[in-house]
Amino acid sequence: MTSIDETTATRLTGVGLSAVAVIGLRGPLAIQCVRDCFVPASKSNLNFSAGQVRYGTWKSLPDGPGESIVLTPMADGSFEIHGHGGEAAVNAILASLTDRGVQSVESSTWQRSASILLSEAEYVLQRCVTSQQAAVALDQTRGQLVQWCERWLQRIDAASSSDELPEENESLLDDLCNAARTIAANGERGVRLSEPRRLVLAGPPNVGKSSLMNQIVGFRRSITHDSAGTTRDVLQCDTVIAGVPVRMSDTAGIRETSHLTESGAAIEREGIRRASVAVESADLLLVVCQPSTLMDLQDFRRSLPVSKSTNVVEVLNKADLLSDDTKSIADKIEHQTISSVDDDPGVGKLMQTLAAHLTVTLPPRHSPIPICQRQLDLTNQLCRAVSLDDAATTLRQLLTGVAS
Repeated sequence: MTSIDETTATRLTGVGLSAVAVIGLRGPLAIQCVRDCFVPASKSNLNFSAGQVRYGTWKSLPDGPGESIVLTPMADGSFEIHGHGGEAAVNAILASLTDRGVQSVESSTWQRSASILLSEAEYVLQRCVTSQQAAVALDQTRGQLVQWCERWLQRIDAASSSDELPEENESLLDDLCNAARTIAANGERGVRLSEPRRLVLAGPPNVGKSSLMNQIVGFRRSITHDSAGTTRDVLQCDTVIAGVPVRMSDTAGIRETSHLTESGAAIEREGIRRASVAVESADLLLVVCQPSTLMDLQDFRRSLPVSKSTNVVEVLNKADLLSDDTKSIADKIEHQTISSVDDDPGVGKLMQTLAAHLTVTLPPRHSPIPICQRQLDLTNQLCRAVSLDDAATTLRQLLTGVAS
């Protein structure tokens, strides 16, 4: 267990998950270590101000080799050292700190010595796999939600010690509850910050779902074949689209099974059941058809157990097989692809739409965001506060994790 008199450092980002690593440094020796090891690219201003971004080199010895880093001083006197994510680079920086009396600790020890909001943010940060996710989590490790809570507590304390009229206190409570509602709405996305979004492809058999998934992911992950029913299970693959981690699911083709033997129908029904479960839990659903199934697209879509929170995108695949009779109907479908063709412009347009849907699932930057269920539950409780005293109690519980 570390004490407040010790200077500690830890790797805040997960091992091997990113090209960039973030090392946290705090304690009485932190500023001296920075002055000893950090050589700024620009020496026009050698002072450190909270939140500024300083580019430079981290050197163990004045004349020795160094690591290119970005240094960010924090409001609590700690520092973030952003550098190359390779183990050699991280270990070199940590070793230089150890040589100067800094204790290198596990992230769990680091978290216990921080406030609970910062600890929870650091825990989430270590599980982020893209820079877009990590940027939101870093905002919270830098105190966005902490500062928001503290500002409101100060306003409540000021109102309590003044001679404000009851209606003025009521107005302040209304303002706080409205602000909390905005934060809670963002928190619905915040609690899923480090989770992959669920992108599911559904459609009748042999419409090219597996080929389309291969195109989106960029490599041959699904099995493709000309005969219907090749995919009988839900095949999953992780990828990243527009900085958002995505877990794609290629589902079994959904069709009638009355024409199959009993053993064949049992396998088919199980594949369809699993496909339906995947569809029901999807964040983003691609309903895929081909020209021969185009007339039944809307009936098929209505048959799916789609959640109200799921965004649905219709895709006409194998668009090169369109006939004159079906072209007028096909014009109503925005996305038309030929997934068997590399660099098909239709797939490129589809990727832009997927990116637009997925990027809005991330919380906004530079804002106070609840990023775990405890924080979200207390923020929702704050929305229902019936008095300033009630609100102050909830804010303190959010900050400290302790019920008054």
